[in-house]
Amino acid sequence: MADDSSTQPTLSFPEKIYTVLLGAVIILLTTTVPYLTLLNVFLFAGIFLAGTIALNHSILRFQVRLEYSAAFFLGCVAGIAGGVLSESAAFILMQQFNYRPGAESLSLIIDWALEMAKGKPELQDQVQALVAAEKLALAPVNLSFREMLMNMAFSGAFYAPMTGLGAAYAVRRLKRKARKG
Repeated sequence: MADDSSTQPTLSFPEKIYTVLLGAVIILLTTTVPYLTLLNVFLFAGIFLAGTIALNHSILRFQVRLEYSAAFFLGCVAGIAGGVLSESAAFILMQQFNYRPGAESLSLIIDWALEMAKGKPELQDQVQALVAAEKLALAPVNLSFREMLMNMAFSGAFYAPMTGLGAAYAVRRLKRKARKG
């Protein structure tokens, strides 16, 4: 039986905005909340989950069927919006509170790596590089407006495909679930 996409309900513009904002807020949370940033250490799982959760929630809430391409596109838009939102929040946190999001997660990972390298002299070069990287990452930063815009563009461009893949995965998962029962 062929699907007639002309009779299938689709997301209206306000529903698309809701989906994009939900994904962007989840990205903001997974990139700025202390220790929640650890999710992104694992192949940017927090960014992927943002697309998955946003699309899954929207599809179920608005009772629509989406094609993979439509879900991927919405996820990409959410990723771009999330990158802009995340970098804006990071800029404000760095300028106003001298706090760099993800610093505590980086420290935890470096501490773990240092613990694993204890008693292994062959890893001392890497250990010194990690310590130097941590000092550099935790140093105060003053970003210009231009640098912030470049960070927003880079983050948005990087987060977009990850969030899009998460969104397409949500559609795949829901379609499988519907077929099973």
